[in-house]
Amino acid sequence: MPRFRYRAADSQGHRVSGELTAANDIDLDLRLRRMGLMLVRARLARRRALFPGQRITRRDLISFCFHIQQIARTNASLLEGLKDLVAGADNTRFRDLLILIVDDLEGGKLLSEALAAHPDVFDRVFLALVRAAEKSDQIETVFARLETRLKQQDELQTELTRLLIYPSITALAVLAAGGVMLFYLTPRLATLIVSLNLPMPFATRLLISLSELTRQHLPWLLSLLLVALVGVHLAVSHSSPLAERMDGFLLRLPSIGPALKKHALARVSSLLALLLQSGVGLLEALSAGADSAGNRVISRKINGAAQQIAAGGGISDSLRRQDLLPPLVLRMVLTGENNGALPEALENVAWFYQRDARETITRALKLLEPGLAALLGLLLALLLLAVFLPVYQIIGELPL
Repeated sequence: MPRFRYRAADSQGHRVSGELTAANDIDLDLRLRRMGLMLVRARLARRRALFPGQRITRRDLISFCFHIQQIARTNASLLEGLKDLVAGADNTRFRDLLILIVDDLEGGKLLSEALAAHPDVFDRVFLALVRAAEKSDQIETVFARLETRLKQQDELQTELTRLLIYPSITALAVLAAGGVMLFYLTPRLATLIVSLNLPMPFATRLLISLSELTRQHLPWLLSLLLVALVGVHLAVSHSSPLAERMDGFLLRLPSIGPALKKHALARVSSLLALLLQSGVGLLEALSAGADSAGNRVISRKINGAAQQIAAGGGISDSLRRQDLLPPLVLRMVLTGENNGALPEALENVAWFYQRDARETITRALKLLEPGLAALLGLLLALLLLAVFLPVYQIIGELPL
């Protein structure tokens, strides 16, 4: 169906705008009227904007989960509750998404079916939990767990952003110092030395040669770098074996690789515990957890363990054969498997890896900070050496 850009007004006369999928103008008008909006103007959205304005954020999903909890707690109508959420949504993209969901619910679809039409917003884990909630009639409990999961992800992202602030500023300072040195100071230094007909020290010749090379061939170097990056991206996107090799290479990187692996295993363990607690079957939970790993090597090993479990193997034994978890974690899984407390054991595994991943990332960033500072100091030392050696030669040529 085509997508329309519209302008509408609510009952108080406030103007709202957004995009919505509809069969035609009449269908668009009917959908907006169900939401208490009066269509003012509509046109086809022929292409997406180069820089889209709002997007659906994790905080919008947290608000959605909280609202569903309150609807279930008060035994109110899901349809009417979502209409109230539409009326109070500030994000136009999120409001348009809710309008589509409400329209599907009015058409007789279940909530999980309505959400499944938007896989770019609701992932497999989210949908599996919603389907389990509908079967077990635990809407409030499941959406509370979803809200907790989304909040933890938001807190982790905020913490990671905070940790990256100082290294990012230092890296920008290094780039700025290098740019000023190559494109501004060095050409003027070369002009001064040539005009005085003085011999150049090695450091000065090296700096001037690097500056000339960069200034003369910068467009070609940037173009070559851009083509290489685009080529690698396209190759990885269209070749699953190459993409898996790339993921394996990332896992083998010093400091970064162990942190990525621990972070992925923490996410998978947490999601498996959440899915099992909500009544999702083990094999379906493993499949959904593998999709959310974010690394093809880890996903392949989880799917391999799921195949062995489906063939009758034990959970801990199947995971051990994939060489994915250390012995301590495998003992925790085995204990939970034998005692019928697998979700609790997986929660402990997730806590173990979350703490370890956070410590690894923090330690790596603390090592990165002095490294960037040392690089900045090295650039400044090279600049001072290249500048002051000719100055000393000039002073030495002066008559006393």
